[in-house]
Amino acid sequence: MRKFEALLAILLIAAGVAGIRSSAQDSVRGEWKARFESRAEGRSFYLELRTSSWNHSHSWGSTHEIGEFQGLDAKLASAEDSPTHFELRRDAGNFVFDGRFRHGEGSGEFRFTPNQEYVQEMKGLGYAGLSLDQLFAFAAHDVTRQFVKEMGELGYRNLPPDQLIAMRIHGATPEFVRAMKGLLPGAPSVDQLVAMRIHGVSPEFVKEMRDLLGKQFSVDELVAFRIHGVSPEFVKGIQGAVDKNATADQLVALRIHGAAPEFAKAMRDLLGRQLASDELVAMRIHGVSPEFTQQMQELVSKDLSVDQLVAFRIHGASPEFVKEMKEAGYEHIAPDQLVAMRIHGVNKAFVLEARARGYKDLTIDRLIELRIHGLRRASL
Repeated sequence: MRKFEALLAILLIAAGVAGIRSSAQDSVRGEWKARFESRAEGRSFYLELRTSSWNHSHSWGSTHEIGEFQGLDAKLASAEDSPTHFELRRDAGNFVFDGRFRHGEGSGEFRFTPNQEYVQEMKGLGYAGLSLDQLFAFAAHDVTRQFVKEMGELGYRNLPPDQLIAMRIHGATPEFVRAMKGLLPGAPSVDQLVAMRIHGVSPEFVKEMRDLLGKQFSVDELVAFRIHGVSPEFVKGIQGAVDKNATADQLVALRIHGAAPEFAKAMRDLLGRQLASDELVAMRIHGVSPEFTQQMQELVSKDLSVDQLVAFRIHGASPEFVKEMKEAGYEHIAPDQLVAMRIHGVNKAFVLEARARGYKDLTIDRLIELRIHGLRRASL
């Protein structure tokens, strides 16, 4: 996004400053820095361009394949000190670089000259009066005439320059657009196409999610899936443990709250049924774990509902509390009684205090009543 913001700044610079902001007949001059980089797929070339006018400076940087340049010798990566001259030829114009390389890093000056044939043909495509800054940006991001024509054929005509640049920066190619138009219920906007590229919503991802869940999703839903990690693998893992009609929002909520496939399956096995996504989310929010569930089933009842388990966690009816009350002589406490005891502060210490005051054979309901109204010495 830094590159995109830098380019937007460039596009907003007024014409006619310091001799580089005038007609398309002029050229842009500036400074460059570069370095050779090693990647898994081979050596690449990082290039940064900087232009200055009055008290403003603007930079643009990007990684390239060495083969994109003319006259750039890969041997410069190991040169101790060597002069260099190379070019980057783009449809919108040419960049010419002069300078030196030392130990794989280079610097110098560059000159950008617009392609007048490009300027004239772009007028016919709806882009008359392109500024030098815009031509510079189009060349830097390789906004070709063919790209503009293909986008127009796909229904994206007369796009603002910044949208063309954004599509090129993020790889919204004609092939990508064509595939998405065939998969989505409506034609996506430029902003949606860019968002899908930024977050990794590929045609393959769209197809797989549609096939797995048996329905189409909106661009916003697909982007949310990618942001929160609702992947095909996650969906495959969760299927069978959660209801099949889960919405996009519910699937995202499962991921946000950590309701992993392992958690869903464990809870399904413990509770003996397929669970609703909202139930899984509620259990994750309130800390109803498989371990907690198993302990409460052993101590209270095998037939506990999700709502009861969540209520236990909300009000602090823990396994330790149940054990404490069993020690006080209350072996069988109903789930709603456990919650009521916690709400009103009935615990083992209160039971012992009541007995010390002469109360005997107290039921749970009577204990709660005494806690609400206060202990007095029992009548003999």
